[in-house]
Amino acid sequence: MDRSPTKPDDSHPKATVIASLSARFRTPLRRFFTKRRIPKDDVDDLVQDVFVRMASRPEVESMERLEAYLFTTAANLLRDRHRRLTFQGISAHEPYDDSLHGDAVETLGPERTLLATQIVAQLVEALFELPERTRAIFTLYHIEDLPHQEISRRLGIAVSTIEKHMGRANAHLIKRMETL
Repeated sequence: MDRSPTKPDDSHPKATVIASLSARFRTPLRRFFTKRRIPKDDVDDLVQDVFVRMASRPEVESMERLEAYLFTTAANLLRDRHRRLTFQGISAHEPYDDSLHGDAVETLGPERTLLATQIVAQLVEALFELPERTRAIFTLYHIEDLPHQEISRRLGIAVSTIEKHMGRANAHLIKRMETL
């Protein structure tokens, strides 16, 4: 799909300059993006974005070295695109493949659901075997997601005491879960 602009109105010098630039540099810009291994579907969008940025510049018709500015804009768009894709983690995305990841329906079968329910019930039972204060500290830390300092402030006890209670709770739960 070619996004060539329509014939500009001669009464708008900026539109005339942008149309002229588009006619002259659309193909070189496509090559510029293609050489940098941009997916074919994105090349035309990036070329269009270059001209949108150019059109948003004040006094584009009086700029010197328009070609250099055009390709600098293209390079900046590439950097912005790379940052955005890196931030979104798209480059690290691994598509789902049955042969690698297995069948999702199979992993969520009734046996696994029952086993998970039993493990959670045993974990809750093991939590109730803990002394009340230790259980409260464990719950504040792991369920309420509070840091040790906040738990210390709320309960009025030292951070080292919080750490000792957490150690006892973790040791007890590990011991009980190992017997399953």
